[in-house]
Amino acid sequence: MAVELVFTERKSQLTAARARNYARLQERLAAASGQAVDAAHYEELDPVRLGQASSIVLSGSSAPWSDHDPAELARLGEAVRAAGRPLLGICAGMQLQALFAGSKVGPAPIRELGFLPIRVHDHSDLLRGLASEVVVFQDHADEVSELPASFRVLASSAACAVQAIADSERRWWGTQFHPEEFESDYPAGELVLRAFFTLAA
Repeated sequence: MAVELVFTERKSQLTAARARNYARLQERLAAASGQAVDAAHYEELDPVRLGQASSIVLSGSSAPWSDHDPAELARLGEAVRAAGRPLLGICAGMQLQALFAGSKVGPAPIRELGFLPIRVHDHSDLLRGLASEVVVFQDHADEVSELPASFRVLASSAACAVQAIADSERRWWGTQFHPEEFESDYPAGELVLRAFFTLAA
């Protein structure tokens, strides 16, 4: 089995810079998991392949939600729920997880961009091994505004109340921040990726 990476950007809107970011994401997922990582845009999703994956990762997306086809997003949600595989949502991917579970997403009052601090409230699974405050990479203008009771909020920031989530029964985890963006001064993202694949094993 392989990790299935779903690009949530519409293929027609994929820029060269965004394609490079996605390539780096795929490489870093492979390094963190020790597995092959298959990738596809959500418009070209193969539900059978999702169901056979060791785990699924939903990427971020730079396009506003109004640019996405609601029917295609609904098809993605159906496929993800039917697959029943461990799932990590990153940025827009986490927002999609919340929507698939029946919660709400809306514009953030303040856009977060760059390496910024978050406060960790729950160290029990995805954020295990992190300090109570760590610096991670942010790039989002929307946020999860409401969560169903099955989710726990694992972290927050001064500008965003929902920075990381977990639903242990579904085996769904998500981060509003981008764990694939890390460097030697800010290594927390890599630890989060490795924690997810440990949980998904």
